[in-house]
Amino acid sequence: MVHILASLAFTLVAFTTLGLMAFMLLRDQDRIMTALGLSIEPAPRTAPRRVRVRMAGRWQAVSAPQPWRAAA
Repeated sequence: MVHILASLAFTLVAFTTLGLMAFMLLRDQDRIMTALGLSIEPAPRTAPRRVRVRMAGRWQAVSAPQPWRAAA
């Protein structure tokens, strides 16, 4: 009797888990299809914006500092 109840409880938990996974996948189906590249409609594009770029000064443009010589 205990085995039958445990089996029924396990079956209920398994079906509930499968149902929850299917529900979550169906809810995000459009995002998943877009991520896989299978979406029929293209993703919306944002309008390009102008940005300001400031040139770096001479002291900022140096990528690595000059090595110092050790004093003897």
